[in-house]
This record gives sequence, C-alpha cells and structure tokens, in this order.
Amino acid sequence: MNNPRGLAFDRAGNLFVADAGSGAVYKFTPAGVRTTFAAVQLGANGLAFDRAGNLFVVAGNISFNGIGTVYKFTPTGVRTTFASSLYYPFALAFDSQGNLFVADGGFDYDLIFGAAVYKFTPSGLRSTVVSENDQVPVIPNGLAIDSADNLSVSDRVSGNILKFTPSGVRTIFAAGNYVTAMAFQPNPMPTPTPTPVARAVVADFNDDSHPDLLIQNTATHETVVGYLNNALVIGAAFGPTLPVGWRLADAADFDGDGQTDCVLFNPATGQTVIWYLSDLTVVGTANGPPVPPGWELIRATDFNGDAYPDYVLYNASTGETVIAYLNNTVVVGAAFGPTFPPGWNLIDVADFDGDSHPDYALFNSGTGQTVIGYLSGPTVIGAAFGPTIPVTWPLVATADLDGDGHPDYVLYNAASGQTAIGYLNNTVVVNAALGPMLPAGWSLLVAP
Repeated sequence: MNNPRGLAFDRAGNLFVADAGSGAVYKFTPAGVRTTFAAVQLGANGLAFDRAGNLFVVAGNISFNGIGTVYKFTPTGVRTTFASSLYYPFALAFDSQGNLFVADGGFDYDLIFGAAVYKFTPSGLRSTVVSENDQVPVIPNGLAIDSADNLSVSDRVSGNILKFTPSGVRTIFAAGNYVTAMAFQPNPMPTPTPTPVARAVVADFNDDSHPDLLIQNTATHETVVGYLNNALVIGAAFGPTLPVGWRLADAADFDGDGQTDCVLFNPATGQTVIWYLSDLTVVGTANGPPVPPGWELIRATDFNGDAYPDYVLYNASTGETVIAYLNNTVVVGAAFGPTFPPGWNLIDVADFDGDSHPDYALFNSGTGQTVIGYLSGPTVIGAAFGPTIPVTWPLVATADLDGDGHPDYVLYNAASGQTAIGYLNNTVVVNAALGPMLPAGWSLLVAP
C-alpha cells in the first residue's frame, strides 16, 4: 500500500483500509485476503460505517481548494456522493443518531483556511461544530465519538484534545502535542438473547405429492397429521407421541425407502434420533449425530445432491449456520453456511429460484420482514426481500402447497390457532388463503 490513512471494520469482521497514495479502499477478510473494494480520486483519507453497513469514504488533498468529497458506498459497492465542496476531509465518525461528523483540515497555502469539523444529518444537512474562524480557533487533527455521543477533537493549534457534548458545550479533555488519531474502547457487548421463533413441520406423509401439516398436543405430546390438498384438510390420522423434552425438527426420507421419516432433537442434551416410519407407524429408530451446545437442529434437507437429507444447524446467539452432510445417520462431511445479522432467524430451507439448490428463508420477528438467501451448496450467491407479514402471523414453514413448483409461505397465528398460506412465485406473493384452524390444545409449533 501507499500511505494508508483510515481503518474501519464491518460487522462481519472484514477490515477496510483507505490508501491515500493510490486512492484505493482495500478490503481484508479476517484471514487476510485482500481485494480492492473501491477507488476514489485525490486519495482516500478516512472511513466509517453507518448502522446499515454503508461505507463512507472521505477524499481530498490539502493542496487543492474546495474539491474534498464524502462518498457513500452500499455493501454491494454502489457509489454516490454524500457531500462535496470540502477542502481536506480526512476523518469520519458517526454518533448514535446516525449523524456524520467530518474533520476537514482546510486548504494549506501559506495560511490554513477552511479548517472545521462539520456535522451532517442522515439527510445530508450540514452545520459547523467548530472551525479555525472561531474566537478560539481549532484546526482538527482527529476526532472520535464516545457511547454518550460526546465528540472529541484533537486540535492542531493548541495540541489539546477538546470535548464537545451533544449540546455543543466545549471543554479541554486533555493536553496533548499534535495528536493525530483517537479511538474509544467499546463497552463489552452483552450476550445476545436469541429472539424466540416458531417453526412447523410440513411434509408429504401420504405420498400424494401434497404437503401435510403435523400438529402436536401441547399437554400430551401426541401428534396428528392433517392431510392436505392445497389448503384444504382431506383427512387426519394420529402419529407417534413425542417423548417429553424432545421436539420434532423435521420430516424427510432418511433410509431411502420412499417413506417420510421424522428426526427428533433434544435441546437440553443435543441428541438427535431418527424415527423410521411406515405411513405414520414407527418401524425403527436410530441415533443421529449429536448437536453441539449452543446449536439447534433446524431442518433436514439434501444439500449435496446425494439423495440423503442433511442436517441444517443454527446458532441463534451468533447467527452462524452449519450444514452436516449425512448418509442416513452418519456424518460424512460438514461446512459452514452463511451467518445472519441480529434480529433475523432461519425458519426453513427450500429451492426458491428453481436452480435445484436449497435456499434459506429468514424471518425478522420484530419487523415482519422476510428474506430469501439464495445458495449454491452452503455459499450465498444472492439475496432478496420476500413479503413482509404481520408479526402476529409469523412465518413457520415453507412448502409447495399449490403444486406450481414454487415454495409457499406457511403462517400461523398461535393465539387463534389459524393457519394461512402465502402463495409465492420466488419472492412475489401471487395469492393467499386461510389454511386449517387448529383445535384448542393443539399447536403447529415444534418446540417441546
């Protein structure tokens, strides 16, 4: 690199470096792999990320008058100009309200002029916090913002570190001597509390090519399969009773006999068990691979095309996912899948884009938003927002209810026991219908 000036980390732990000499912004993965994320004219001097993951880059040169610029880059690299007509912007910092503070070193020609610290609202409205034109002039050398939104500015004139409260009160925080960079140590992050989510098991139990609903009695742990034709119940039968402490994670054909089997998960011990079924009768059982502490078994789906369902594991605290490749109940390999941001939960796995690769269906229980993560094996190759749904009707499963080859959303209102189907074409809702109403005491949810 040629004169690296600014550093910033994104949420995934990638390090971004502003190189003033080349004008490039480099991205380093946690493993140290370097790529060029972007390039700007007049040198990249400082970096900062906003809460949405957009990267802001300041570019300018102390010997050029009035052409300093603040650029905004989306996570995919799309560039727009956020602010212009600055002199020598070289440092950035965001407060908790999304306001951007920019240190401008001014234009150096015999005497410095135009030096200031500017505040930009999220909409781009600019105001001056402090400048070299103040009664007590300040030429910024660096800036940083603490967790209480107090702004610290290192002053090139006095050598002091100045502190500005959110209301603008200025004090001398410390005496220094040409301080050029500052940073606050963040408060320890609390352990995330996973957002409780609901999931249901929807599978074809009677081999009629129509997905069926499996429900359970919350008191006795009995199960019943409601046989469906699209959204209509055409029959029902009792299934096996679940042991206390175990939940039904998914249903798939593990032994290749053409019959749908059930996989059970014990969240307390991490044990898994396969129930081999003939219709709804258990004809055999086998222990599956255990799940590590902190992880849960979400689904069983064939990810590697070998006709055996694989385990999809999810760590709700970290957002990490893992695919455990199985041959019946034996693990033959494993790979990390994508990691999800806080607030999002993995609900189901289905092929949404018709490329024969299972994709992830995510749900944000706080906002009702859904997202489809398009996968090739365990690798994300794209993503798109799905429909936003009422938070009282969470997404609990996906399945092709209408037989058009596209997975549909299965929604469930636990308060009323009502189910609903959102018919999709990829991520677009093309229709909707109410599904069966569950009787009192019975639930579509799979938690024990």
